[in-house]
Amino acid sequence: MLRISEKHINALRRAETVATVRDALASAIQLELATIPVYLTALFSLKQNGNRAAGALVQGVVVEEMAHLTLAANTLIAIGGTPRIAAAGHGLHFPGPLPLGIDDGLHVSLGALTRQHVHDVFMAIERPDTAHILPGELAPNPPPSVPGEYASIGDFYGAIIDALARLERSGAHCFAEPRLDRQVDIAAWFPPIHGRSLSGLVDSLASATAALETIVVQGEGAPLDEGFTPLDGTGESYAHYFMFGEIFHGRRLVPDPAAPSGWSYAGNGVPLDESMVYPLLQDAALSDYAPGSGAQVAGQQFYDTYQRLLRTLDTVFNGAPAMLDAAMGIMYELKLAAQKVVRHPAGPDRPDLVAAPPFMLTRAR
Repeated sequence: MLRISEKHINALRRAETVATVRDALASAIQLELATIPVYLTALFSLKQNGNRAAGALVQGVVVEEMAHLTLAANTLIAIGGTPRIAAAGHGLHFPGPLPLGIDDGLHVSLGALTRQHVHDVFMAIERPDTAHILPGELAPNPPPSVPGEYASIGDFYGAIIDALARLERSGAHCFAEPRLDRQVDIAAWFPPIHGRSLSGLVDSLASATAALETIVVQGEGAPLDEGFTPLDGTGESYAHYFMFGEIFHGRRLVPDPAAPSGWSYAGNGVPLDESMVYPLLQDAALSDYAPGSGAQVAGQQFYDTYQRLLRTLDTVFNGAPAMLDAAMGIMYELKLAAQKVVRHPAGPDRPDLVAAPPFMLTRAR
């Protein structure tokens, strides 16, 4: 599981005003946004017509991460906050720890879709908050050296819900002006959640709880009193960790009564042919490419398109939810721009590597 500094949990436990919860949700939005370049880079590394099953799994996670960002933003809007998507995007650097003080040894990087990268980065990001593991998997990371120093992402979202509930009981009226006209109805844009289409609009503690619990369940899986399930709460698809597990193990996850967990990666194949994956320059920044080179020209177009996407999402969550249509169009443009970047070598000093779409202007220091 991802572990965040428990200071964020403690701040929510002590919250006396809704402003503390707004700050927490702003950090949650940046965390959800931070995963998108990670998964998109891997998706853009796939050569055309190759690794379709693996690509579909990654694409499905990207769509759900966008939905999670939207649910967190709707909740922030409902309690009087202002999502700052462009600023959150500019604050991201790779490789490095994710937002919210997550620093348990995981430094997230941007790289091609390989089994090793899926295991070391994707599955590390999405590891469930549970002691249960599936047969053939490595044991979870050991607990932090200082007890209580870290808490899980599930704990963090739970603390947001608890803080809102406590503030509501105290008469804070957090949802007095939910500004539904500024929120995004996700039913028109994203697949059904929990087996049915949901608006994702937040105007009460109940709807905020449903939105935030959806984020946790789709990412980590649904906790059960009697044990564990890799299902994401819909009863039809798996949480992100187990979707990535299918790529790493090369097979679909299926019920298995003989396995200790009741599940095993023993279903149909999910092949990942790494010869059909571009060997991308890792953690690419626009400054990596020589001025005037094909990689630099294509990389500039990609970077500009990504910045335009962030600005458009800013507009979406600040009074123009219908602009999500335009944002989706820019996402398609981003894919086309990425296809132009990977046609070029990374540079004369890196002849074995392919230029990667740059989400950063310069490399992290």
